[in-house]
Amino acid sequence: MKKMNLLFLTILGVLTISGCATNTPETKSTSSNESSTSQAIAQTTATIVITVDGKEVENKEVSFNEGDVLYDVMAANFEIKDQEGFINSIDGQSQDESAGKYWMYDLNGEMALEGAKDLVLKSGDTVLFKLEVMK
Repeated sequence: MKKMNLLFLTILGVLTISGCATNTPETKSTSSNESSTSQAIAQTTATIVITVDGKEVENKEVSFNEGDVLYDVMAANFEIKDQEGFINSIDGQSQDESAGKYWMYDLNGEMALEGAKDLVLKSGDTVLFKLEVMK
């Protein structure tokens, strides 16, 4: 009977040690996956510059998640208002249709060809919002 108990305890001990050894790689694997996931949604930055009548009133580096659109990044970092999806006020600076003064924006030095709700920002982008008279 003593031999049977000793054999049972030995087998139980081996199984316990084996079970612990098997869990260790899974734990490391999970941590590695969590780290990869964190990196996948890591934030990146862009620069937003705002000018009114040619004078710079704001220059801000903003953080965002890869895949975010300009409109959402603006809404998270500035007080904006829009009309039918087009930004018409930033931090209290509003368009004046009667004076022909509108918000336009450039992306990396070139006039943007799409609306802020469609433009997906990329790391390092520079966006220049300009409130000026359209000529």
